[in-house]
Amino acid sequence: MKALRTSGERQVDVLDIPVPKPESGEVLVEMKATGICGSDLHPYRRPTKWNLAPGSFISGHEPSGVIAELGAGVAGWQVGERVVPYFRRTCGACFECRSRRENLCTNRRTSYGHQGCDGSHAEYMRVEQQYLMRLPEHLSFLEGSILACQGGTAYAPLARMGVSGRDVLVVSGLGPVGLLSLLFGQAMGATIVGIDPSAGRRALAEQLGAALTIDPAAGPVGEQLRAQFPDGADKLTETSGATAAHGVMGSLLRPLGIAALVGGGTPDLVMPRNHLGSKETMIFGSSAYAPIQFEEICAFVRRHGVKLESVVSETFSLDDGPEAFRIAADANTGKVVFRFG
Repeated sequence: MKALRTSGERQVDVLDIPVPKPESGEVLVEMKATGICGSDLHPYRRPTKWNLAPGSFISGHEPSGVIAELGAGVAGWQVGERVVPYFRRTCGACFECRSRRENLCTNRRTSYGHQGCDGSHAEYMRVEQQYLMRLPEHLSFLEGSILACQGGTAYAPLARMGVSGRDVLVVSGLGPVGLLSLLFGQAMGATIVGIDPSAGRRALAEQLGAALTIDPAAGPVGEQLRAQFPDGADKLTETSGATAAHGVMGSLLRPLGIAALVGGGTPDLVMPRNHLGSKETMIFGSSAYAPIQFEEICAFVRRHGVKLESVVSETFSLDDGPEAFRIAADANTGKVVFRFG
């Protein structure tokens, strides 16, 4: 089968390797669509020892496909079922796992597509049965791959903030998670303001319905926002993970505003204290989504007619993996996805 492996700085190899056999408690998923996530690009830009070790892992953690084979002991699943595997492998025993918040597992194992665990940038993928989520018939495999990681990651903090038609919502960072946040926020009724230094991504956000887009290079973002929305924003989702974006969150929010930290990136959060204390700003972190939310998200997409595929700018075959990663890493487009068959 074809598969992709990061082999060096900005280097991806297209491999021809045997189809894996599912072990006990596992299924083999035939891939139909799988995306490139921002966390796939971290080792692509700055590879770790895990990437450079001989026979290192297959990348990718946004799988969508059908069950091709069942391993011993698998129950409740059949060959041919449409599935989206959850990418985080958890302990199943901690309080968070037992509370159905597996995304917050305190004893997480290696995620699929990371640090020695083969992922979805391949024609077939082994998956432990407890991580399978059923893909409804009303969603395409492409939409399933979008929801596998980035769609759920975008939806969860907006739901937690209770975004509604009363809100001006700032989406900071207009990469795939930001664009999906725009779509979900609109469907929840909010007025969307997008911020990104990329002209291409701002243009895409405008096409998708953003009321205003802001170029941070054009002047203080708070002033640009208040020129159209004098009171500031009610809520903000920060998807870029950039230090500069963290520093200006308070200037964008009105008093008692709420901000969600979604994007990974810089390890430190730096912002003026008076943006918190004097305005009683509330900030919380958001880490992907809990698997129990997947059915809710799928139903939301159907109910509100959310056009998930509109955030996809490029589709490739695995044979074009190096070019797909190059385009995704340039950070000037929407989502990049591999399609099969």
